[in-house]
Amino acid sequence: MRGKPRAVSEESVIKMDEATRPLTFNNYDYEEERILITPRGPDPVLLGIRGESPSIVLKAFRMLEVGEPIERWVIFRTNQGTDAHLAHRLVRELKPHMPAIIRGYVSSPPTMIHGGHVIFRLSDGSGEVDCAAYWPSGRLAKVASLLWPGDLVEVAGGVKLGPGGRLTLNVEKLRIIKLARKAIAMNPHCPACGKRMKSMGANKGFRCPKCGFRDPGARKVLVEVPREVKPGLYLPPPRSQRHLTKPLRRYGLEKYGCPGPPKGEWFWPRPPTLA
Repeated sequence: MRGKPRAVSEESVIKMDEATRPLTFNNYDYEEERILITPRGPDPVLLGIRGESPSIVLKAFRMLEVGEPIERWVIFRTNQGTDAHLAHRLVRELKPHMPAIIRGYVSSPPTMIHGGHVIFRLSDGSGEVDCAAYWPSGRLAKVASLLWPGDLVEVAGGVKLGPGGRLTLNVEKLRIIKLARKAIAMNPHCPACGKRMKSMGANKGFRCPKCGFRDPGARKVLVEVPREVKPGLYLPPPRSQRHLTKPLRRYGLEKYGCPGPPKGEWFWPRPPTLA
């Protein structure tokens, strides 16, 4: 069966996910209607279920409808879904290929580049760094596009060398801690009829298109606008998460210490004895 599509029932994966959440995670992508437990490449792995204990992943596995022979299965203790690769750092400490968590203030309005990717600058007092939220990250890129200078945020991801030798942090998750007031410059209202006026040219004032009132001395005014985002933690959809990225479903289920070997069944059939 190597190199062929995996014969795993999509309906059974959905039922398994609904029955075992939040003790298993990243089984199925409901936005794209795509199974996430089966590999997409031509490797010999049939499927992999990630969960909180040996018993729950085995229970989940036995709920699946699989239409091909299964040679063996084994349960591993891993660091998937733990954010084990991330550490809090300062901007001045960043180097290419370094995973990091940076807390700081947005220092420039986000810009959207070709492909729908969003770039914004972040400053933590020790320096500034470009942060990139890519289009496949879905809602994360949308939220990044709504940031504003002065927002206090925490971004996490890997660092790469961008164009011109500038460092760029590829955003894997974004936590908005505090939102700044957002004010934008707008044309003034007409004092005669209340209609918003139009510019008569650079430094020439404004004219009302409704009643014709003119004010050569009028200038744009700052108007506070409501924010379209709220403080909170934002992640890309499961299909775009790295194996090490801690999904929202795992928050509050952290484990500490060394639990020792799993109890009960944890492999089948018994591997051959090594000489």
